[in-house]
Amino acid sequence: MASNESSKTVFLAMSVNFSIGIAKSVIATITMSSAMFSEAIHSFVDTGNQFLLWFGIKQSKKINPKIYPLGRGREEYFWTLVVAVLIFTIGGLVSLEHGIESLSHPKKLENLGISVTLLVISIILESYVLKKAISELKRGQNNDKGVVGLLKESTDGPLIAIVVEDFAATLGLFIALIGTILSSLTQNSIYDSISAISIGILLMVSGLFLGYEMKHLITGESISEDKLKKVDKVIKSNKNISTLLNLKILPIGSKEYLALIMLDYEDSLSDNQIVEINTMLKNNIKETEPTITEIYFNPQ
Repeated sequence: MASNESSKTVFLAMSVNFSIGIAKSVIATITMSSAMFSEAIHSFVDTGNQFLLWFGIKQSKKINPKIYPLGRGREEYFWTLVVAVLIFTIGGLVSLEHGIESLSHPKKLENLGISVTLLVISIILESYVLKKAISELKRGQNNDKGVVGLLKESTDGPLIAIVVEDFAATLGLFIALIGTILSSLTQNSIYDSISAISIGILLMVSGLFLGYEMKHLITGESISEDKLKKVDKVIKSNKNISTLLNLKILPIGSKEYLALIMLDYEDSLSDNQIVEINTMLKNNIKETEPTITEIYFNPQ
């Protein structure tokens, strides 16, 4: 399940985006800026998305062994997939449509200095949230890997969404800032419209990436090859195991995996000895890879 730190990161992002969204809406009304309008949509969509992520985290922690024997950890992936769809549709398509509309029917932009000030402040705030999210993503992971590699390896759906959203938010703010400055210097709103279109495309790409990652987790993508080899080594190092016939390790929630192991034991072992060996293997596997919380053996 998602850690308390992930939940705190989601709540921080939600609070920041809601506050920024209110400010952007006011400035977009004053300046008639399409890029600022797109950014306001972006912030409100992110706020709604982060509420859904928070809701997903709360739902995943509910326990009902009779209905959900392995817990509800995967419910986070469902809500994160919903977030990916919302980023693509409401965030991306609406921003794209508004940018194209403003390109076809340009408006006079006013008070762009206010927009620049707000965008700079927003960049600072979003960068802080992004830094916090990436730090949480790297916690306990191999820091030699890049952020994209860590995103692909992580099973923390809400945290993946926060990193993707805040990266898109920060980059979108830079795009809006460039468009606003160019429009202010040239008194030509075409740069503002192009910024809005670019932000829309950025959100659509972000939604597609997030949806692609959730598809892998929902369909049961295996644990990383490095961790799989560690578990394989632990099992094969036991002299009482004749053959490791099959090893499957699948995600069942944030930082939680299910291991299905098919073994062929030495013929001389009694049933009681096999039970003792399985118990020892469980302890060794969990010690080697603590994220494997459920382990089931299937003897040949």
